[in-house]
Amino acid sequence: MKQIIPILILVLVLANGSPANSLAPEADRFYALRGTDFNEETLLASSTNIDKAIALYIQAIENTSGSEKEEITWKLIRAYHFKGRYTTSDRKTRKSIYDKAIKIGAEAIKQFPESAGIHVWMALVWGAWAQEHGAFKAARKGVAGKIKEHCEKAIELDETFDEAAPYRVLGTVHLRAPKIPLILRWPSKKRAVELLQKAYEIAPQNLFTRQFLAEALYERDQKRRAMELMEEILKTDGVVRGVVEDAMVKKEAAAILRKWKKEG
Repeated sequence: MKQIIPILILVLVLANGSPANSLAPEADRFYALRGTDFNEETLLASSTNIDKAIALYIQAIENTSGSEKEEITWKLIRAYHFKGRYTTSDRKTRKSIYDKAIKIGAEAIKQFPESAGIHVWMALVWGAWAQEHGAFKAARKGVAGKIKEHCEKAIELDETFDEAAPYRVLGTVHLRAPKIPLILRWPSKKRAVELLQKAYEIAPQNLFTRQFLAEALYERDQKRRAMELMEEILKTDGVVRGVVEDAMVKKEAAAILRKWKKEG
């Protein structure tokens, strides 16, 4: 009887799979529900489901390894990015969330240096960090350079990852990072258009890409095409990226378009 028990346990484990095999899909399910209880006035979602997703991703990471762990890790960083960007307006809270994500990502990069997903989401989290801390503090910390390195590496690994995110994020850095003498010289509006156009060619449905490409084109005096892209965003029906993300893009697009029309 004593010899049978371990065999029964082994059979159960093989039948049910490892803990990570059940935790990761459950985490994905809660991530898919991240826009539940979305407030259309504040453009913020409840943190309930994203918190559940984060907790499950953390547990799954502790119980897996290899490529499965790599995927779960970038999904965890992605979840933290959503939590900071779309569930709170408190700057101190956002900073804390992004700091946590960056710490996780920095350790993960050591283990998975060839992960396009981790590089992309580290770039996005650093971008969010820069928004909270301001352009000059970000410049002193070399954030633009960090984003550039992550994106360039991701382009080498998988340029199409997450609807051409490596091109989209790098293009946005060129667009929005200020040129600072002796500190930050490389941002280029011309290069921004090139990179964002590449992202658009790969994934034209991405609303973020349309917005940033429109802004870059406007900066390069291609105003008619820029306004057309913004109009396309506002006319897009259905859910593209997510309920919360789409609402945020459309709000920003509407505000920018109004500003451009006033400028003539």
